[in-house]
Amino acid sequence: MTYNVRILRRAKRDLIEISDWIAKQSLTGSAHWITAFEEACSRLANNPERFGVVLTEFHDKYELRQFFFKTPHGRTYRGVFILEADEIRVLRVRGPGQPPLQSDELE
Repeated sequence: MTYNVRILRRAKRDLIEISDWIAKQSLTGSAHWITAFEEACSRLANNPERFGVVLTEFHDKYELRQFFFKTPHGRTYRGVFILEADEIRVLRVRGPGQPPLQSDELE
């Protein structure tokens, strides 16, 4: 079964912010980063259960899962998602050095 991957508003905002930041250093790097994210979403759509559960203080409200993807230069980024029936909802995308997510950032 292939799941539908839906990027929620805050995750879209994260994608734009991170992509814009990378583009200031390198337009090519930004394009590669977007491609890495899209490839990760494709893997996610095929088998979301293979990705780990995030243990947090708000774990009882959500079963948060995470996936990781890397840029060609090896920086690791993280997507946080929930699985609802046949849909994957990507809630946030985080980069290196960003603070941990708070519960109000997942609403």
